Amino acid sequence: MAVLEDKIIAFLDVGYGNGYGNGYGNGDGDGYGYGNGYGNGNGYGNGYGNGNGYGNGDGYGDGYGDGYGYGYGYGNGDGYGDGYGDGYGYGYGYGIAEINGKKVYKVDGVPTIIESIKGNIAKGYTIRHNVELVPCYVAKVGNYFAHGETSHEALQAAQEKYDENRPLSERIADTIRKYPTLDTKVSHSELYSLHHILTGSCKFGRDEFARAHGIDTKNGEMTMREFIELTKDAYDSEAIEQLAGAYNINI
Repeated sequence: MAVLEDKIIAFLDVGYGNGYGNGYGNGDGDGYGYGNGYGNGNGYGNGYGNGNGYGNGDGYGDGYGDGYGYGYGYGNGDGYGDGYGDGYGYGYGYGIAEINGKKVYKVDGVPTIIESIKGNIAKGYTIRHNVELVPCYVAKVGNYFAHGETSHEALQAAQEKYDENRPLSERIADTIRKYPTLDTKVSHSELYSLHHILTGSCKFGRDEFARAHGIDTKNGEMTMREFIELTKDAYDSEAIEQLAGAYNINI
């Protein structure tokens, strides 16, 4: 179990200081508490509570309270105990520190149980508000995480997050390397993702654009030349203009 925990800590670490340390203490105290107020413990940390409700006992201090709990004995309510939140701003989700002996981590804002890790893919469960466990995969690309029903979905989503946060010049260069010929057919599904990577367009906007132009985003193909011509006046046309310039065509 200790080996898996070490792997989880390494997997979640994004290189900002202390990473995701062990997020619990040894104190006593399981009282309910509402509203704002500092506890009396001696712990410390940077975690925060979510929603409204109650904190967990045994010094976890991951309550539902409002506001950040910095300093000594953070947390809302009247509980007390020695404990500290997880490093670098993540805490346990929805006030749940563990379920059935399994720790709950907040990954990309989602309460997640991790049961195994292979490379940059983790397998486990997300937790719904009714404490239902939903099987999932979590992928990590660079310092970005994403969940998915399959490892492929998770990896694709994490890759998109990573790509869309790099300089546009790098994203365009990658596009040219992947699709070096303007008149080679590319699947609509690839181009659907590519537009998001290049322009940051939202899913709703892309879906509406596809409907308006009679494009099936999951089936069919078009050339890069056709893609550029189609999207040159759509969302963030400047990015598409730079892509066209990299292909040495005028639009």
